[in-house]
Amino acid sequence: MLPNIDQALYARFKRDGYRKKEYVEAPVLSVDEIVQLGYLDVNRTIRGIEPEQARLIKQTAVSFIGNLLTKPPETQMDFDLLHHRSCQQCLDTSSTGKARIHYGQAQKLLNMSLKYLYNEFAAYYGNVNHLRFPDSNLEYFFHLPIDSQIRSYLVKNRQFADPTSLPWSKWTYDNYIGFQYQLRGRINNDYKPLEIDYLLWNTKGASVGDAIT
Repeated sequence: MLPNIDQALYARFKRDGYRKKEYVEAPVLSVDEIVQLGYLDVNRTIRGIEPEQARLIKQTAVSFIGNLLTKPPETQMDFDLLHHRSCQQCLDTSSTGKARIHYGQAQKLLNMSLKYLYNEFAAYYGNVNHLRFPDSNLEYFFHLPIDSQIRSYLVKNRQFADPTSLPWSKWTYDNYIGFQYQLRGRINNDYKPLEIDYLLWNTKGASVGDAIT
């Protein structure tokens, strides 16, 4: 498991962050439900999306997670390639419906789904793990989900270079991966990118300032 995260943060995030309240106290039992939680975090930014297109991008995320769990990548490069390929598949659904899918939206869907997947593992670690999350520190490879809160905090408080004036939902691959590389270049060795998201929730103990030089 990721180090340096207060276990209570998982319970707090689950209580305050989940958009489907039936999952606040109970575990999420399927990857489909995990992806639905991720989709609820991004769909408000996708204008005009129709049911079939929504189904296709959610299925892309489900397949992405299924591939990760079936054959976990062994290197960051392997993970990055699989992540990028899945984001591109989400973008390809633009030809199947009225909504145009941007890279910023695709990354949010995948990254939030991964965060919810890991939350479910962490919250029920040692008790029940219906999602069969691998005990191999796969979460070390996960990207930091980018949204307005993360972006604003890192730009204003940690002096990250803002790649564009566009909203995060319309970021391109270059905008997105450049921001991830900034984080990788500045994050302390004791931390991993996904932890930055959790540390923004933390009111005591380790902070984002401890994790980023």
